Amino acid sequence: MTDQATPAYTLELSESERDRYRLMAAMARENEADLWDLAGLRPGARVADVGCGPGAVLVEIARLAGPDGTAVGVEPGAPARAAAREELDAAGFPGVEVREGGGESTGLEPGAWDVVMMRHVLTHTGGAADRIVAHLATLLAPGGHLYLVDVDLEGFRATPRDHAIEQQFAAYAEFHRGLGNDVRMGPRMGVMMQAAGLDVVEHRGFFQRIPAAMVATGGPIASARDAMIAAGVVSADEADTWVAERQRFGAIPDAEIWSAVFIAIGRRP
Repeated sequence: MTDQATPAYTLELSESERDRYRLMAAMARENEADLWDLAGLRPGARVADVGCGPGAVLVEIARLAGPDGTAVGVEPGAPARAAAREELDAAGFPGVEVREGGGESTGLEPGAWDVVMMRHVLTHTGGAADRIVAHLATLLAPGGHLYLVDVDLEGFRATPRDHAIEQQFAAYAEFHRGLGNDVRMGPRMGVMMQAAGLDVVEHRGFFQRIPAAMVATGGPIASARDAMIAAGVVSADEADTWVAERQRFGAIPDAEIWSAVFIAIGRRP
């Protein structure tokens, strides 16, 4: 889910993490239905999901584009591509292609796509984010839309307030800063689209509710555990304590994590 040419780490794809991707994909299709329609993601559309990861959103895109449309995934990581292939085959989409490629070098046909989507990738791409958006803009057909989703890592909140959990998310943000990543990527995506020559038709931010039980069984902090230890952000013993803290928090009735999510849609004139 990161560009090959940028400093990055590989997210572990445990079964619980793949379940999390599936749930988030279902939530995206439900909660973003109006924005998917605004961007032209409908039956018959040609849609590319760049940084498709294990393919959960790509399955939803393929369902929506239908037999008269085209859906393709682009992903640099071999394990994620293999997981996406399994996901697509299990959902009945053996003809949907998953290509090897990165954000700056997708290998997709320029000027040919009605919708190009990239979700939760730009935060992981260091100084390459602007170049990636510029490349993705070239893939759009006239009138086509670029659909970006990302976060503000400084915007995580826990309900009820929990210092131990908030400390983990603060350390996760610091880990990304150490990689040269922009932890406040979401708020600046509209400006990036304008710089790439697109007309911004929507740029909104909101807090997304994530049940604490989901965080307790996985999530980005758990996936980045080994990389954070290697970077010296947390020790192995502290990381084990973090697991116990997340499980404790997840057992609190009605506990929630709130993530600051941003969506930007740009149209090629």
